[in-house]
Amino acid sequence: MQIPFVDLKAQYVSIKPEIDKAIENVISNTAFVGGRYVKEFERQFAELYGVKNVIGCANGTDSLYIIMKMLGIGTGDEVITVANSWISSSETISQTGATPVFVDIDRSFYSMDMDLFKSAMAQGRTLLLDHRRF
Repeated sequence: MQIPFVDLKAQYVSIKPEIDKAIENVISNTAFVGGRYVKEFERQFAELYGVKNVIGCANGTDSLYIIMKMLGIGTGDEVITVANSWISSSETISQTGATPVFVDIDRSFYSMDMDLFKSAMAQGRTLLLDHRRF
């Protein structure tokens, strides 16, 4: 018996009328980008998580870029990342004008190797976070 990792069909069927109505509203109002549905999503998301501001994004690439710009990352900065990530990780760093600096992963956990991260930092590599350099 094959057990699916996630059963999207079952999730959809469980709330099908609500989803179908929402899609119908978006299409009939030609509200494909921005507009009241996005504003309502942002408002509800902010309320749910107790935050002041939310920006709805089309995808993770857009969100990474917005986050880096919000943090002031740009020309002259270097941002440390891993090479085994999706291209958006390094692409958005470059789009800000910053330079991606790659470190390898910890082979036990497949996340950034913190010793290599520390080594990159010791070599004068910079990471901008919360407008402070670390």
